[in-house]
Amino acid sequence: MKFAHLQGIAISALAVCGALSPPTSSFAQSKEAGPNGKPRWSVSWGWNWDGYSNSDIHFSGSDHNFTLKNVSAKDKQDELSASTMTKWLNPSKMTLPQTNARVAYQLDSDTAVALNLDHMKYVVSDGQTVNASGYYGSTTYAAGATQLLNPSFMHFEHTDGLNVVTLEYEKQYPLSGFQGARAFWLVGAGVVVPKSNVTMTMLGQTRTDKFHLAGYAVNGAVGLEKDFATNFFIRSTAKFGHVNMNDVVTSARGDKASHHFQFSEFGLTAGYRF
Repeated sequence: MKFAHLQGIAISALAVCGALSPPTSSFAQSKEAGPNGKPRWSVSWGWNWDGYSNSDIHFSGSDHNFTLKNVSAKDKQDELSASTMTKWLNPSKMTLPQTNARVAYQLDSDTAVALNLDHMKYVVSDGQTVNASGYYGSTTYAAGATQLLNPSFMHFEHTDGLNVVTLEYEKQYPLSGFQGARAFWLVGAGVVVPKSNVTMTMLGQTRTDKFHLAGYAVNGAVGLEKDFATNFFIRSTAKFGHVNMNDVVTSARGDKASHHFQFSEFGLTAGYRF
């Protein structure tokens, strides 16, 4: 789904919530509680849509040492529709799409800290031709060689998923004229724990399918948050970050890969304060 469409969804959702509370020129905030006197703790859950920069992926093992250059990848989120929402809200399938989960603690009326999970999915696009160097098995890439990426050669993805767990620091700014609405910015840093699905067909290797601490990530974000009903809220977030994965497990025998890339993420979540 295009970013402009997602912005429209977020603005519409915030507008609906805004209709539930009358506008005001200002509101008092207690330093002894969360925003607008709300409780300090909150939990939220929602979904994300992502984009990734190209990256060089280096592979190494007992019978290979090669690099695929300027590789493109995409996310793996369903198109937003009524049937998609029905599936996403099914408790037995809530972890299947790209999701966000967050537990936050409000330090004062405009400052919060949070433990955040971005469950993204990263899929190298099949059918692309990239430059390659190094060797695998009895094959050595000549200078300027290229490689077609397809399942008969290799399939590479982090779809169970590209799990980024970060500690975040957030500052909030009430929006004058809209009760319970605020803008925010945040910064975060943490670890990447993917369950990488890599099949190196050209070497006859099977994938590992295990969670593994593969690297670190840093990010920053801006967004809007709106209260509605009693202690409920929604958030729309635009996040940008850097992921460095220097220890990706690529096979059941323990072969490795490494790469780093930038990402952009749009998130839409709903939460509850307690």
